[in-house]
Amino acid sequence: MVKTLDSKMFKALTDPTRTQILRFLLLHGRADISTIAENLPQDRSVISRHLNMMAEAGLLTAEKETRHRFYMLNGAIFLQEFETAVANLKTCLNERGELSAR
Repeated sequence: MVKTLDSKMFKALTDPTRTQILRFLLLHGRADISTIAENLPQDRSVISRHLNMMAEAGLLTAEKETRHRFYMLNGAIFLQEFETAVANLKTCLNERGELSAR
C-alpha cells in the first residue's frame, strides 16, 4: 500500500517545476515546449527534461507534428493513479483502525 507513495506520479508531483508544467497544461491544454517555456521561469532545457520524465511516467502524452512535439495531460492515467492511491490509503487506514466511519 505504501508503495503507492513511491509511484512515478507522486515523484512527478513533488518537484515544483513539474507541478508548474502540469498546472499549465491543465489550464491551457495541449502545448509545445516553446509555449510552455514562454510561460514559466525555467530554461527550455530544464522544462524539456521534466516533460520527458512526466511522459515516461505516463502522466503526459506527446504527439509529434512536423518539427514540434505537443504535450498534454493524460487525464485518464492521472485520475487512475489518484484513485489507486486513495483506495490504497483507505485500505491501509482501515487495517490500522485509523479511518473513522463517515
